[in-house]
Amino acid sequence: MTNAQYILSLDQIAEAAGRLYDEQFRGQYEGSHDGEFLAIDVMGKKAFLGRYPEDALGEASRAVPDGAFHLVRIGEPATFNVGYPAEQQSELDRTIRPPAPSAPGLQPA
Repeated sequence: MTNAQYILSLDQIAEAAGRLYDEQFRGQYEGSHDGEFLAIDVMGKKAFLGRYPEDALGEASRAVPDGAFHLVRIGEPATFNVGYPAEQQSELDRTIRPPAPSAPGLQPA
């Protein structure tokens, strides 16, 4: 059977990749490749290293065109972080919040 003959849900791929990372790849890559990316092929139980996500996934898809991959950022709790630094958050708050209502008859100077 080829990898294409298996049907896995996204949750199953993520779960399998998490197990593989913990059991096989964490010790091999953490410490020496922190911040880089691994594309883990859950069917072939192989990992493809890249400095950027596109590098790891590109290498993986060239090696295993029909693979089921999960991307991991080495040494990090999540592959990507989304949010605003505190200084940007205060600027964002100012642009989103409507101005406070003014007293009737008063105009800004």
